[in-house]
Amino acid sequence: MVGSRSPGRLSVLSMMLFGATSLQSSADGSAGQVSATDIDRSVISSLPTLHEKNADIVQHLDLTRAFETKSHWTFVAAVLPGSHVDGASEEPVNGGPLARCFVNDLSPHCTYTTPSGDMSWFSTPIELYAAEVVFRGENSTLPLLLVKAGSAHGGDGGHSIYTELFAYYRQANEFKSVFSNVTGSNNNQQTRFVKDGPLRGDVIVDEPSGCCYRVEVFRQGPSGRYARILAYRSSTVYGDGNPLSVSDSEMPEIMRRLGIWHQGDPLPIPHPGCEPVMRRGEEWCE
Repeated sequence: MVGSRSPGRLSVLSMMLFGATSLQSSADGSAGQVSATDIDRSVISSLPTLHEKNADIVQHLDLTRAFETKSHWTFVAAVLPGSHVDGASEEPVNGGPLARCFVNDLSPHCTYTTPSGDMSWFSTPIELYAAEVVFRGENSTLPLLLVKAGSAHGGDGGHSIYTELFAYYRQANEFKSVFSNVTGSNNNQQTRFVKDGPLRGDVIVDEPSGCCYRVEVFRQGPSGRYARILAYRSSTVYGDGNPLSVSDSEMPEIMRRLGIWHQGDPLPIPHPGCEPVMRRGEEWCE
């Protein structure tokens, strides 16, 4: 395997700080002169090849305008050449590790995990689920980059889901991780960035804990990093038949514990057409 950049060993979804290699302001016109094709080529040339096969680009997201960056920044995701194990197949499945790259002008900074054996594929990001700009503030202000990825699937269909948020630091002209988390997939657990409402910009994580769930809420603090502001054991019971997600069924209790909902207040509406009611301490739709 050859490539122009050595990945080293990295913890799963623990991204390096992406410093600027070019600090020219977009005022000099350089940001507008970087083509998407050239950016993708720079990423592919920086990643390892296998049997003369290159990585495949699966996402290209311009970050320059949304974050008002000093120079041209792009997020590019690519699947490295190779194959991985899968619980539903006796034969290896096409596709190597997922590389996540921040590209400053034409200088890519990519991270990916190199599996050391078959079992490590179940803790290696191989598929991109989402890469989008989200906002903590109203009217599309205070942007963050949300990246979700998944590992190989086990025999029961279960797999790891990785969620990470990146913020842009203008003075240093760099993107860096401010939140990261990994959950499973088979027990209705979820890592949710709240896009609107009184918890806009917060992250809710719910994980199975015995019969119920451990619910945690994270909020961005003065340092820029997200920190936990709430943790408790849910009233929502695993397998109770409630079609709402755990974060929706627990929303009245989450908001009550944070002091922004009180008994007698209208219940939060999780989606249009829902007539919310409370049953056994959790919200349901009629």
